[in-house]
Amino acid sequence: MWQSFAGTAGFVIMGVVCLYALIRGGRPEKIAAVIIAVAWLASSLLQDRLNILSPQWGVAALDVVLIFVFLGMAVYWRRGWLIFACATQLLTAATHFTQLLDPRLFALGVITAYYLWSYATLIALAWGTYQAAKRQ
Repeated sequence: MWQSFAGTAGFVIMGVVCLYALIRGGRPEKIAAVIIAVAWLASSLLQDRLNILSPQWGVAALDVVLIFVFLGMAVYWRRGWLIFACATQLLTAATHFTQLLDPRLFALGVITAYYLWSYATLIALAWGTYQAAKRQ
């Protein structure tokens, strides 16, 4: 996580968005903030740092679980931002499997796509928190 600018920036952005959700969000935003923060840290622990350019199957499994968590939250709370978060999480998880489909894909491209989809999930949480704060 701290080996690259993208990893450090992502951690800071995640922290700011999750803190915003914990302070200003409603119940689903606060729950999602905790889930995202824990998952972000867990994915850092699950990374195979010795083979960082290889598919990260532990992180992929975690991302698949998060799809179902966000889907369950979206069904329960019926918030548009949760549907978007579920979709971006699906894209995040799918990114892991691109190297399985074509091993010639450059791993750094896959990692870049992974970061982009992760940021999109944070944008969904920030938007949901903004909407919740307006309702309060």
